[in-house]
Amino acid sequence: MYRNPPDPPAPPQSPEREKSFVERHRIHPVVFAVISLAAVFVLYQVIAGTITFLLVGGSTVNRENVNLLRLLTVAGQIFCILIPTIILARLFSRRPSAEVFSWRIPSLAETVYALLGLVVLQQIFQIYLFFQDLIPVPDFLERILDPFKEKLEEMFRELVRANDLPELSFVLLVVAVVPAVVEELLFRGLIQKSLEKAVPAIQAALLSGIIFGMYHFNPFAVVPLVGLGCYFGFLRYRSASIVIAMTAHFLNNALAALAVYFQMEHETILGAQPDIEPNIVSILVQLLLYLTLFFLTFYGYLRATLKIGPHANEV
Repeated sequence: MYRNPPDPPAPPQSPEREKSFVERHRIHPVVFAVISLAAVFVLYQVIAGTITFLLVGGSTVNRENVNLLRLLTVAGQIFCILIPTIILARLFSRRPSAEVFSWRIPSLAETVYALLGLVVLQQIFQIYLFFQDLIPVPDFLERILDPFKEKLEEMFRELVRANDLPELSFVLLVVAVVPAVVEELLFRGLIQKSLEKAVPAIQAALLSGIIFGMYHFNPFAVVPLVGLGCYFGFLRYRSASIVIAMTAHFLNNALAALAVYFQMEHETILGAQPDIEPNIVSILVQLLLYLTLFFLTFYGYLRATLKIGPHANEV
């Protein structure tokens, strides 16, 4: 009985075809990271920012236009950061899900230690900002900076302020869920992984954190933003997972929104409430306590991630 001959074996893939776009064109990973940041900056800060300014009208954020601002913020993050990041990751690697983003699910122990460390770190940065505000500034500079600072703070408070639970849920989506996913894919995924091709992984984590802090364009909170970025980068490096960095990022932003909702944003530092004389000794004692707690939780996290990734058996 006649049978069709078997199909000939497929020709082996050319090694050149198995390489990513960046590898085939021999683009230096640092150059690629810079190009990626520049592209996202133009798309999000320039184009999306201009559209937002025109649609909102450039006026002060208020209850009438805040929902429009929230929707535009989400749309800008998705279309001008998330989608470009995914495209750029595909150019960087043939397997971006595994090689760039790394979706490993962290253990319960490392997650608990990482999130406890984040909560304590927030308090440390709150105390830092308190002392930063005590630094004297020349009068001419204060007249320039104070209105700008007040406008930034008022815009943030209006953006996260919610009158009921449904609005709070929408606020958490806008300021916590979407940024945690989108920004981590960019900074702890694409940028940190690109830098790892040129420098040691721990340096790449710190560099991505510094870039993250500077990218937010908030000169009044640049130190906490850089610190948080470095912490997220270290979590990504140590746990070999972007999931834990996303979780910590979400918690950080969600706690800030919840503090505004429950009117507790000025009550986290004992002895530093508005309209009272600050108790410096009490605040310094709290700082020492939080630093000790952070050291303990950070050490616990190191122990919990002892056998994960290239740093296995390092403490």
